[in-house]
Amino acid sequence: MKKLFYSVIIAIILIPLLSIAQTKLIERRIGHVYFLSVPNYMTATKDLNKSASLQYQNTLKEAYVIVIEDNKAELDSLGIRFTDPQDFYDGFITDFTADLENKKFTGTKRIKIKKNNAVQSEVSAIFNGNPIWYLITVVESPTHFYKIISWTLEENKEKLKPDYIKMVNSFHE
Repeated sequence: MKKLFYSVIIAIILIPLLSIAQTKLIERRIGHVYFLSVPNYMTATKDLNKSASLQYQNTLKEAYVIVIEDNKAELDSLGIRFTDPQDFYDGFITDFTADLENKKFTGTKRIKIKKNNAVQSEVSAIFNGNPIWYLITVVESPTHFYKIISWTLEENKEKLKPDYIKMVNSFHE
């Protein structure tokens, strides 16, 4: 009787262990990984843009940044192709600035961020009666286009621009 009892207990313990041991695990990558160093005075939020994968702000300093990533394969499956970061920038900037008044654009400049090609421009405009300044950067990686959009009140531009430039230049995958 004791043998039967121990055999049942061992079977109860071993059967689940054997089925677990036979399960092969496959590592999955969830999302696309990129890195951006954000000033320590900014905190994470989810309220700035529903499409953004990264959103940080400091409402006291009126400092904001978002990153919106676009997967090239997904764009391609929709028949949308861009030749370079400038082409991508040209494709989105009109819609992005549609609600702004008195827009003043600097010309885009081509830059390198780490190994990635990028374009960058500044936009000054009026939004909801407030003078706003944007630093807009489009970075192209082998698999994605990234829109890094930083903004503040026009009066804070000179104080925050160095931090925004450092932040953008820290980008890497």
